[in-house]
Amino acid sequence: MDQMLNSIIEHPVAGGAGIFGMVCLAAYPMFRSRPLLLTAYLANNFGFATHYALLGDGTAELMNTVIGAQTLVAVSLVRWPVLRWLYYALMMVSFGGAAITWHGWPSFFCLTATSLSALGRLQRSETPMRTLMLSSSHFWGVHDLLIGSLPGLVADMGSTATGTLMLLRHLQQRSDHRAGQDRLALNLSADAPPGSNGNLVNSG
Repeated sequence: MDQMLNSIIEHPVAGGAGIFGMVCLAAYPMFRSRPLLLTAYLANNFGFATHYALLGDGTAELMNTVIGAQTLVAVSLVRWPVLRWLYYALMMVSFGGAAITWHGWPSFFCLTATSLSALGRLQRSETPMRTLMLSSSHFWGVHDLLIGSLPGLVADMGSTATGTLMLLRHLQQRSDHRAGQDRLALNLSADAPPGSNGNLVNSG
């Protein structure tokens, strides 16, 4: 922790950019307007890209830039499905960029985190989407521990807590929905006339 605090003192501009990104990441779910929500999320990517660039972490800088571009493409996939190929191309950019800027385990963890979140945005089902996005925050957390980024680590912990809560809530709601459907099926079966199997009794 002392090393992380010293990093902010020694690199105040980098620390300020990280804090800006951290605040935007925490605030974006609060916006109801889609343009404001998207703007806040992209501002988070811009803040952390700047933060990592000033700390000399080229891989994380590139990954945040790619994530921002992928976010813009992802929100347009419903209207323009052909953009899926651009999304895949950006995933290849992340792999190529990571190879060029590779500097050991930090590059591995931020590339893995970026890949998991990219796959998560492509999911049509909410459960795998949330699971992949939650897994991504764990890898970012390890990355930020390795490079000593306090704003990044705080943002990762917040994302992990929020992601876990939202995933558990989603699973509970799905379980309650299934239980409700089962109760409804049992009630319909109990109310059906004997021998009808839930349908009208055959006259013949």
